[in-house]
Amino acid sequence: MMGMHGRIAFVDLTNETVTTETIPERWHEDYLGGRGLGVRLLLEGQSAGVDPLGPDNQLIFATGPLTGFGLPGAARHWVGAKSPLTGSLGESYSGGSFGHLLTRSGVDAIVVSGQATEPVVLRVTDERIALESAGELWGETTDVVDDVLAGCPMQSCAAIGPAGENEVLLASIINDSGHAAGGRGLGAVMGSKRLKAVVVGGNSPPPVADQAAFDRAREAFASGLRENDKLTQWAAFGTTAAVEILSEQGLLPTEHFRRGRFEGAEAIGGEALKGLTVGQRGCHGCPLECKPVVQGECHGTELDAASGPEYETLASFGSLLCNDDLESIALANQRCNQLGMDTIGVGHVIATAMEAGRADWGDADAMLEYVEGIATQSGLGDVLADGPDAAAAALDTDEAATVKGAPAGMHDPRGKKGLGLSAATSPRGATHAEGFHDTLVERRLQTDLPVETGLASRSTAHKPTAVVTFENARSFINSLVYCSHVVVTVGPDRNFRALCRLVEAVTGRAFTIGDALEIGERNFTLGKLVSLREGFSIVDDRLPKRLRKPLADDPGGVDLPPASLTVEELETMKAAYYRRRGWTADGIERATLARLGLTSLGERLDIEVAPNPRRRDALPDGGRPSDH
Repeated sequence: MMGMHGRIAFVDLTNETVTTETIPERWHEDYLGGRGLGVRLLLEGQSAGVDPLGPDNQLIFATGPLTGFGLPGAARHWVGAKSPLTGSLGESYSGGSFGHLLTRSGVDAIVVSGQATEPVVLRVTDERIALESAGELWGETTDVVDDVLAGCPMQSCAAIGPAGENEVLLASIINDSGHAAGGRGLGAVMGSKRLKAVVVGGNSPPPVADQAAFDRAREAFASGLRENDKLTQWAAFGTTAAVEILSEQGLLPTEHFRRGRFEGAEAIGGEALKGLTVGQRGCHGCPLECKPVVQGECHGTELDAASGPEYETLASFGSLLCNDDLESIALANQRCNQLGMDTIGVGHVIATAMEAGRADWGDADAMLEYVEGIATQSGLGDVLADGPDAAAAALDTDEAATVKGAPAGMHDPRGKKGLGLSAATSPRGATHAEGFHDTLVERRLQTDLPVETGLASRSTAHKPTAVVTFENARSFINSLVYCSHVVVTVGPDRNFRALCRLVEAVTGRAFTIGDALEIGERNFTLGKLVSLREGFSIVDDRLPKRLRKPLADDPGGVDLPPASLTVEELETMKAAYYRRRGWTADGIERATLARLGLTSLGERLDIEVAPNPRRRDALPDGGRPSDH
């Protein structure tokens, strides 16, 4: 298939060998790239029960069929492994220039296995693929590593900091000094392999099926972005404007998800952040420079024109901790990037410490001390470093705000019930990167997707259908490793069809929205196969009691019910969701695997399959299971 080189680099750190293999042509057709290619490689390359921090766990970097062309929103890459934090699929997406330059190196994916005897750096370029000694870089922060290893415009570096070296389960992989592949302890996997950094570079673009059609589709897509006032306005603040918006809606995670409104929201929101911002930066080839760059002295430390905090970080170090000290949030964000840690997970465990009385709510100095302690596993940081569930158990607090061990994103499911369903059923645990957001369909707007709009966020009606459809669409986007902020699926400025035209021109394959959703569903199901193989079942598809309790500051009103999500509501939605997905309590229906071309894979993985409880052609709603 055009749009990709068709080559994977396999790196065995134990034996110090590097080989390349051709991607099976059928895989191009079925999975495209990104998360589809990466998860299929994980299913092929390792068995159930491997130690996430052992040599048999594979760490994979993957790109998609649009990555190497400088398209707006296409510079991202996928990183995956078995997660040491959750024991299931660990995957993350990161922007910057690493993905673009990985594709330009002449390979579409890197598969790293084994463990090096001494710290190493992996260099992948269009001239050579080789292992080098990490030398004195072991122990250094990610910004220092980036300065040393990525010294020219045609190279990019993804590195771990001290947190990854210490195998902290909240450790991230940081590329381009501020873009993070975080959330599942992937930095700890990299640290366990003694792989300090991966450097990529080159100028070898993949082939294009129809250059003239691609040029037209590229200009049409870029023109649509330039003319989209909402996107250009959004880029001025990026995600940071969500702080005040969600607080006004009563859905800003506050005091460890106890409340939904934060009195200090204005002090830590996007407008306030402008006071520390000296510019904006973006990913390679994207005109929407949505990432703030902050600089100045904060708590006695100089911020070095680094990437500033985005919404998730402003909330996790701000409202979640009742902290309205914006400078401390900016500094904590910078230190997490330098030390190589996930800001969402670190916010969760610090909230647990504050709830346990180990610090006062809103204590910015204590927060900053904990950030350092977690990375070095010193003091209470030794407990917090193992993640929210371990911290809650050790400090004897209420159940953590996690799903399958993964910390919830800064979006409250009690006021967005479809989001709650998406979080509970996600094979990889709580996620905001692929989960459904009810606000997408709250207004009656046209959409490129076959789904009803005008659905109230606090209602469960028709949500299972919407969740499945949007998850499949996002899974397709993630298989391209495209930026979900650039692709619009609902409203007058939607461009999902235009994205399909780009894929069609690059690959030479006809591409309908139905084709896109089918690929998205297939690749989403691959994630389910991983979780089933690791022993997860329907009983794990739940929300913690912390995210089910009514919000303390939301009594509801005449026209608006209180923000809550009961077990009964979730179970009803979950049953309809499973029917629509073709999943069973412990497996996947045979017809679903057959329809998606995954029968032989399911059999090889020894995944329990079951016949359909009812024939699909006998079901209402056009042959699909009903939501009611």
